Amino acid sequence: MKLTKILILAIGLLTLIACGTYERKNDLIGIWESYETHHDKIALTFFMDSVITESFGGDMRTNYKWDVDQSKIYLKQVRLKDTVLKDQLNYEYKLNKTKDSLWIKVENGNEDDYSVMKKVAKNPFTP
Repeated sequence: MKLTKILILAIGLLTLIACGTYERKNDLIGIWESYETHHDKIALTFFMDSVITESFGGDMRTNYKWDVDQSKIYLKQVRLKDTVLKDQLNYEYKLNKTKDSLWIKVENGNEDDYSVMKKVAKNPFTP
């Protein structure tokens, strides 16, 4: 009886955690465009299983797998074409209440390693 209760509790907790991750990922799915002026424009396109980053007028394009929790985005196997540039890169992030503005900063990065982004309907680097 006790083992059954523990098993049911464990399944319930795993379900809650999985739902929370899915909801946080779902909040980020779409195209985000940076709009501050301290660096070149960046576009992030979040898909459920991957993210594409474009910058330098669309000339630089990286892709990677990703995961998210309440405060960080975890990028895995950051690739430029067929080359892995970094095994893992983490970002701190915050969404505004309406979930259409994103503040993102490289974890432990320099003070200016951040972007403020807005959710957009079209990638600014796609003709």
